[in-house]
Amino acid sequence: MINVLLIEDSAVFVMGLKLALSAHFNVDSVASPGAAVAFLNAHPETDIAVVDITLESETDGLTLLDILREAFPAVRTLVLSHYKNPAYILRSITSGACAYLAKDSAPESIVEAIENVADDKCLFFGETIDAHKILSLFGGRDNLDARKPQGLTPRELEVLQLTSSGYSNGQIASALSISLNTVDSYKERIKGKFGLDSIVECVATAAAKGMVTV
Repeated sequence: MINVLLIEDSAVFVMGLKLALSAHFNVDSVASPGAAVAFLNAHPETDIAVVDITLESETDGLTLLDILREAFPAVRTLVLSHYKNPAYILRSITSGACAYLAKDSAPESIVEAIENVADDKCLFFGETIDAHKILSLFGGRDNLDARKPQGLTPRELEVLQLTSSGYSNGQIASALSISLNTVDSYKERIKGKFGLDSIVECVATAAAKGMVTV
């Protein structure tokens, strides 16, 4: 089963969400960014982190997305928020979130989003955020479609560009101030998003699409 971590400080909301999700996934929850980092360090098998934006702590959910992207690149993130603000949506996706849903989403929509994110199928926004707003935010259908299923996060694109420039894993780790294991994790995610078996094939495909230069 897919392993899901809820990062949410409303105990009542967590109770209801766990009830809705537990029939489909293995679900754990924490109430703060610090607890989330500690949990993920102890549970590397976690697949999806569902993040609330308005956490009552020094680190908000948007900042936490950046932390998770850097420290746990194998963990995919999904934002679940009261806000339908375009700025929050764009910031979340830019920070690596694979989906952004409003908290008034139907439980089955949240289940579908988690399944889509786990499969790297596409960006997912649910049905309660205006579709025209999403298209406008991403500059139209073509630009939105271009991000799926191989829409890379900014850091994944950096790793791919450095790879295409001939950097070794060690050089990439040094250039981006990350570990060798993290470089490997990024490359595995890149291969998964392209649906290819080797990073060389990914570079060739990306170069043909104009995503990177060789």
